[in-house]
Amino acid sequence: MTQEKVMEATEASEAVIEADATGQAVAEGADSDNLTGATVTPEADAHLMEQLRADLTATQAKVDELTDKLQRTAAEFQNSRRRQERQLAEEIERASTHLLKRLLPVIDDLTLAFQNVPPTLDESQRAWGDGFRQIQKKLTTLLEDEGVKAVALDGPFDPARHEAVTSEPHETVPGGHIIDTLRAGYEYKGRVLRPALVRVAL
Repeated sequence: MTQEKVMEATEASEAVIEADATGQAVAEGADSDNLTGATVTPEADAHLMEQLRADLTATQAKVDELTDKLQRTAAEFQNSRRRQERQLAEEIERASTHLLKRLLPVIDDLTLAFQNVPPTLDESQRAWGDGFRQIQKKLTTLLEDEGVKAVALDGPFDPARHEAVTSEPHETVPGGHIIDTLRAGYEYKGRVLRPALVRVAL
């Protein structure tokens, strides 16, 4: 093969390759134009917006439902906690009331004992008695600190706080008033622990 023919063949091959490349570029450009030219129609856009609104409405309804359940659960928890706290307080108060009632006879015994102390006591015996008076004082102070108060020992008779043992005429005490208290009464937080036993004037 002569040199001229080789050159001609080479040029022909290059021309074919260039033609193929140009055709491929044209084809790709046409495809790109087709893709670019594909636009969303108004009907499709409206349908998409309607679907999004429906999804948003459904999601909001679910959120509202869950929020309502959460609020109800929180309210029930608060009510349950308050109820348990109230029940616990009532149990503690009942236990306290029961214990305080059991201490009252001890106060009565000490009071009665000191009312009947023999007058003929020597120095050591009086010191021994003074020690028990201190015990009585501490016990009385403990009751007062817990909110226990003695019922009035005189004044008008109150059936809610006094229990009349006898009713009798009296020269100096007006009718319906207390002559004497035979056993002290006590109140605890506004309620009567034990009524006072009293004599009442007619």
